[in-house]
Amino acid sequence: MKQKENTTKEEIIQESTITEKKKMPKENRAVTQEKSSRILSIDRFRGLCMFVMVISFFLGAFGETFLGWGPIFEHGANGFQILPGVAFADIFAPMFIFVIGLTYVKSFKSREAKYGTKRAYFQIATRYLGLMGIGALLNGFEDGWLDVFQGKAFAGLDTNIKIFAVGFFIAIALVLLVVISRFVKNDKFKTVASCMLRYFLALMGLFVLYFIIVSTGEQVGNRFDGSFTGNRYGGWIWDTLQNIGLAGLLALPFVKFNKWGKFTMVAIAFTAMTIFVQNGGFFLAQTILEGGLLGGISWAGILLLGCVFIEIKDDKKYWVIAALMLLISIILIVAFGFTAAKRGATPVYALFCASISAIIFAGIDALNRFQIPKFAFFSWWGGSALLTYTVNYLVCLVLGIILEVTSAVLPIWAALLITVAFLVLYTVMNWLLYRKEKHIRL
Repeated sequence: MKQKENTTKEEIIQESTITEKKKMPKENRAVTQEKSSRILSIDRFRGLCMFVMVISFFLGAFGETFLGWGPIFEHGANGFQILPGVAFADIFAPMFIFVIGLTYVKSFKSREAKYGTKRAYFQIATRYLGLMGIGALLNGFEDGWLDVFQGKAFAGLDTNIKIFAVGFFIAIALVLLVVISRFVKNDKFKTVASCMLRYFLALMGLFVLYFIIVSTGEQVGNRFDGSFTGNRYGGWIWDTLQNIGLAGLLALPFVKFNKWGKFTMVAIAFTAMTIFVQNGGFFLAQTILEGGLLGGISWAGILLLGCVFIEIKDDKKYWVIAALMLLISIILIVAFGFTAAKRGATPVYALFCASISAIIFAGIDALNRFQIPKFAFFSWWGGSALLTYTVNYLVCLVLGIILEVTSAVLPIWAALLITVAFLVLYTVMNWLLYRKEKHIRL
């Protein structure tokens, strides 16, 4: 009888909950469901990282105007130094990769439950190859067509730049096809259009991997035996999206390890890389901006540490491990002079940034317990970070070109006005997407 009564009470509670949800306006129900399925502190942290990155892009685009503010957004030795070799601007890209690690395992497991293990691996690999592809296509536009528009012959471009320059417009055409498919009442057409875009971006990502492996081999040959004196595929930008994509790919083999297994693999990789870097290997990592293939090991380590910290989020070990990581990195950099650099993505730099990221995330997560901020500004910005990054990259690129061609130096009030105007536009865009439960991702 007691069991029957309890069951009846539970059914009544469930029915009343469902009834209450039905009474809510549709928009409120959508927001409630969205909030229940996402961790607010992760969205806020991601949004904070994106907000700062967007501002840094604008400061860079208006470089002449904000010349006195240079150290704030400059990387490396030219920037405002937190530690020897680590500038203030150097910590935000690693923070973003750490945030990806917070949802990395969850994303894999949800795909695995839905599609099976093999398909989950394939989908995650395709996703991160696609991110590498997007980064390379943006660089292809910047380093290819902009040179052509300014009078350089297309035939004079490097082989890899030609591929990504042409690929940029193919990707634009496929994006338009996907947009058109959303207005057509044909599910098959929508699926085909989305797959064409996704797999094309992944193909570009495979080209990126090929070029970076060849370029790394060239640098090794140049250094040790001088057998190759040219630079067939090197000399091009290796940027944030390529770092994220490579980190996701390198972390994938360890996605099913438990938290301590992941932590152990990071410790082994960081130790081996530190020995390599401190014994003459830094030259190879820094020959390619952001570290290229070797730097990817550090970026993947940051991502995997994000996977570890989200699992121990409510454990006292969280603060102990974060504090120890921070202390060890500072001692190695300051007391022993270990090389810390974003360009080259050295392991001690990665360890320092991961520990700072873990501490900041814990602080943001603590706000949820006090139920302070119902105004979810940064969570809006964290919902469609890829879209915001891509749009802002192109906007700042165009602004920078206009100022360079016209040799104009805007007054500070005009540069600030333009920056604030775009920040408002991005906020409205992300708020609308968040409200409609639309999250643009691969």
